[in-house]
Amino acid sequence: MSKYLLLCITLCTGLLLSSCASSIQNNSQGEIDSLWEQRQLQLSNLSDWHMKGRMVVVNGAELWAMSVDWEQKGEQFVIFLSGPFGAGKVQLAGSKNGVLLKNSDDQIFYAETAEELLLDHTGIAMPLSHLRYWVVGLPHNGNKRTLDSLGRLESLSSAKWDIVFKRYTQIENKDTPTDFKKSGKTLELPDKIFIHQGDDIKVRVVVGEWLFDKT
Repeated sequence: MSKYLLLCITLCTGLLLSSCASSIQNNSQGEIDSLWEQRQLQLSNLSDWHMKGRMVVVNGAELWAMSVDWEQKGEQFVIFLSGPFGAGKVQLAGSKNGVLLKNSDDQIFYAETAEELLLDHTGIAMPLSHLRYWVVGLPHNGNKRTLDSLGRLESLSSAKWDIVFKRYTQIENKDTPTDFKKSGKTLELPDKIFIHQGDDIKVRVVVGEWLFDKT
């Protein structure tokens, strides 16, 4: 291949990529808001999901790194956290009516919220009630927000927590919930989220796998 032809190909490729990037970045605010409205409607119908991944929680000088297995069925949930409790595992199961925590010694404790249980029995401060929404890219209770050029959440700010959505992933068609397959819509979900409360409490969530009921 001649140097001239190679140069032409390189220039054309660069122009094409630049054009694609511009078309993504040049959405007007009205178009971005419209994309966000469509996205909220889409995600609000995603009531059943199963997420596996990793979390890191920092509270002052303390740090916990753990694996997470979270299954949400409407208002009911089961969350397994393992890693920071010796070789054991903590299970949280509950709904809007209350939460049970089962530790690695098979002891069971009850509280009204998952946050209260987790803090009392592990020392970990994490906004699990809000994270249910944040992990799929939705706000909770009117958080202040910024959007990216594709109408996805870029950041949220509430009275206590600041959230940054670092990265999204497109769910492969074979893994998409049945309702989304029928609609022909693309499903994108966060797979890296940074959360912090002031300078002391920091939570990092990295999703390894999204699973959905195919029936």
